[in-house]
Amino acid sequence: MRYAWIIILLLVAGLFIGPLWDGNTGYVLIAVGNYTIQTSLVAAVILLTLTLIVLRVLWRFIMRLIQGTAWGMKWFGQRRTSKAQAAFAEGATALVNGDSVHASRAFNRSWQLRHDGTVALFAGYAAAQNQDYAQARDWLTHTPNPEQLQLAEVLFSFQQNPEHTAQRFAELKQLRQAHPQHPQLLRLTLAVYEQQHRWDDLIASLEDAKRLEVLTATELEQLTTRAYREHFLSIGRSNASALEEHWRSLAREKRRHAPIRAAYLSALKTFQQLDAADKVAARGLKRGDITLAQLLDQQLLVPGVELREYLQTQLKKHPEDGLLLQAMGQMAMQAKEWALAERALRRASELVPSQRVWLDLAHVYAAEGNSQAALNAYEKAMR
Repeated sequence: MRYAWIIILLLVAGLFIGPLWDGNTGYVLIAVGNYTIQTSLVAAVILLTLTLIVLRVLWRFIMRLIQGTAWGMKWFGQRRTSKAQAAFAEGATALVNGDSVHASRAFNRSWQLRHDGTVALFAGYAAAQNQDYAQARDWLTHTPNPEQLQLAEVLFSFQQNPEHTAQRFAELKQLRQAHPQHPQLLRLTLAVYEQQHRWDDLIASLEDAKRLEVLTATELEQLTTRAYREHFLSIGRSNASALEEHWRSLAREKRRHAPIRAAYLSALKTFQQLDAADKVAARGLKRGDITLAQLLDQQLLVPGVELREYLQTQLKKHPEDGLLLQAMGQMAMQAKEWALAERALRRASELVPSQRVWLDLAHVYAAEGNSQAALNAYEKAMR
């Protein structure tokens, strides 16, 4: 509005200065029946401007009187409510369509028109989606029963300041006990357990993580492997025989679970218990508890007798299986049987070329003293 008045004043000034400058002020003639009114153009503009100002003042005065009546209050109240509902519907639609920024603006507009606790709830959620957790927590204070939203407040607080989770761990654990079915709370708790290396607590929560589907299958598998690996390493450090005893004490379905078996194999390799690792890997392959691809991917193969016999038997049945050849080549590398490793890995590079195969083959060539072949293999690995 301020800019409109500035424009009007500039126009009036122009109308004054322009005609005066060239000595011609112009005139306006108004004829109604037998009556005529003649005035200068400048005076006409000034009168028109003053008339508009007076009409505007009168209109605002009349509207204020109307708003003071019961009828006026009802009419304007319904108008504000209608606008607030329209803004709320706009925000909800934007939120469903994934545009949380637009939704946040619409909810704020709706709140300005009518202070509705439901609008505050949606506005808080939209702000959290925008990662504006300070604003989200502020919106919670405007909800009808903010004391019932302690969980949301804590979640927003942790997401805003993740470094504070360690200091408020007891509070987080209490909330987890009070809300065992809350997926976002469980996800946050798992992250805190991992951050603080609380592997036993994390393992105890894995079943809930699977049931509530808070992680993807790959994320859950990786987290399970890491948690159990650290768990097995902790046991193995205290006593060499305690690790095997603990493994046997696990339920059969856990020992047959691929991520747990992979974690146990990793711990066995770390403690150089290669005979035990050989049996666990070979028997896991025979029973289908773990796949050869998983052993290759996680570098869990060991040059043991039982595992080698199994791979040789499978190669007789499937001589062109690239994964079997790659596995045989890796085991030959570990046993420093360079000729066998070269043959197996070279054929594997033709059947299932990958960076891992080329790097292994480069290592074999380097061990054999064939520098040029090793360099070529490294180049192919990098490509």
